Amino acid sequence: MNTADRVQIAHDIRRTTRELKDRGLLVAAKWSSELLASLPKEIRQAPNIPFSPPAPPPATTFSPSRARPSIGDFLPSPGPTSFGFHEPPRDMPEAGPSRSRTRHGVEYEEEGDQLEEDEYQLARTYFDLREFDRVTWVLRDAKGSRSRFLRVYSAYLSADRKAQESLPHFLDTKEERLALYPALNPLIMEILDDTDPYIIYLRGLLYMRIDQRSAAIECFIQSVLERPYNWSAWSQLAQLIKSPDQFIDVKERLPPTPMLEFCAITIMLDLHTATDMVTNMISELLELFPGSVHLKAQRALVYYHMRQFEIAEQHFDAVQQLDPYRMEEVDIFSNMLYVMDKRAKLGKLAHEYAEIDRNRAEVCCLIGNYYSSRGDHSKAILYFKRALLLNRDYLPAWTLMGHEFVELKNSHAAIEAYRKAIDVNAKDYRAWYGLGQAYELLDEPMYAIEYYNQATSLRPYDCRMWTALATVYESLQRVPEAIESHTRALLGADRSQTSAILHKLANLHTSMAEAQPATGAAPTSAMSVEATGYHRKIIALGESEGLGVNDLAGSYVAVAEWEMAGQAGPGQGDWGLASQYLEKVASTNAPQRDKAEGLLRTLRLREARLAAGQT
Repeated sequence: MNTADRVQIAHDIRRTTRELKDRGLLVAAKWSSELLASLPKEIRQAPNIPFSPPAPPPATTFSPSRARPSIGDFLPSPGPTSFGFHEPPRDMPEAGPSRSRTRHGVEYEEEGDQLEEDEYQLARTYFDLREFDRVTWVLRDAKGSRSRFLRVYSAYLSADRKAQESLPHFLDTKEERLALYPALNPLIMEILDDTDPYIIYLRGLLYMRIDQRSAAIECFIQSVLERPYNWSAWSQLAQLIKSPDQFIDVKERLPPTPMLEFCAITIMLDLHTATDMVTNMISELLELFPGSVHLKAQRALVYYHMRQFEIAEQHFDAVQQLDPYRMEEVDIFSNMLYVMDKRAKLGKLAHEYAEIDRNRAEVCCLIGNYYSSRGDHSKAILYFKRALLLNRDYLPAWTLMGHEFVELKNSHAAIEAYRKAIDVNAKDYRAWYGLGQAYELLDEPMYAIEYYNQATSLRPYDCRMWTALATVYESLQRVPEAIESHTRALLGADRSQTSAILHKLANLHTSMAEAQPATGAAPTSAMSVEATGYHRKIIALGESEGLGVNDLAGSYVAVAEWEMAGQAGPGQGDWGLASQYLEKVASTNAPQRDKAEGLLRTLRLREARLAAGQT
């Protein structure tokens, strides 16, 4: 990308940032401001600025014919570039609001009528104070695009707040949506034909809240085509993408800007398809935005989702060094430290961020994880609830609160928390997995199977999901399905998990072989072959990792029995290998020692008879 293209990107981001601030979309404005600051300084300053600063104001002198001067006339002038516009001569008749430019060439947005501009500024003050009903009242007759956006957006925020306050129970998930329908439908009809890109985005947001997902996606696509640096539209679009195939279909209609890459990274993380390809995309974007802390944090998240925790921790530490007050990913960092059992570091992190701002949902989640690591589940729940009072749609708090209710054996509360997490984001495999666990506790295996299947579809290479599903099948005596699930779990297992899964598979094949005579059918050697094959793998894996005989005694005895039985064919059993394995077990205090000694005596008698027969 050449310098002119980069300069244009800087200009577009500046304009969008100002427009987002004017409309109260502060999270997106902060994101775009940080993105702008991550560009190299030489791209963001003159002489690369595409527009010249406005001309200085003409000199004026005080005339006796003018009205009585105010005290402001005698104060020092801030200069023509301080506010990006200049005052017209006082003896000229006032014209309507101008659309002056800042010194960086960014237009100031003003409403077409000066009185409406004054009302907008008043309403914006009310908005900043979160007096949403006053905003809608002040702007009830507004015609300008900014004013209309702010009015409808405030009406939506007011309706959302009232819906939450009307809930009969904190964990209620259904009543909240029902309470929103009557308030949001008239707002949608009011802006149905509006062509302003920000109002189109707002229409998509309203569609999203009443579960009209297809209509919401169309609105977000239209919005980003005109304002490609509105991160709010991109992030909401990413939340609505349910599968890689759906993203491929939508991608062709999106503007080919760097924002498309940002969105793709977010979607792949959300769909749990983070791979080395995502890290390559991040590296390419860092060439354009070398100072982006967001991208560096995304790289840490990629390694977190790939369960490469040691590497992810290094990247999270680096992000903290770059921006010690950044809070966006601190909740994920705390989840990882919890899983890694790094309690001291988790406690230190919790104390540091609690001093910065404990009224942020991410910090409350961090503190909740800290108390959970200490086994104080009730206090952890209090902090997760506090996070949700600050942000009702804060997904991690719903999921983690569900985990805490499971620890307290309160399955019904856990189910409500997990269901709310799914309402917020149906792609959260942890919520589906948690629902499966909760229904297992309630002894409802069929529901557990359904939810575990949802988790495996979202996380197909996570052996924990498949192992949990296999365990439910085992409890139902559905051995073939259990075997299939455990086999699938092997694809995503690490070395520490592989041995346990192999043991399960060997035992399941053995039980299946033993059950054959009970059905009246002759036992088949195939089942024993499978079981023995898994025992051989256990031995090979254990010996390569230096495990002791006690750990492998069961597999040694199983393989020895197979060789002694000659199941592979007449005279084809390896008695030497069987003797070697049995001698190993017999020389230990393993639970299988007595059985090994008995088999060893039987083997010696067979060898003696064979020798006598040959002589």
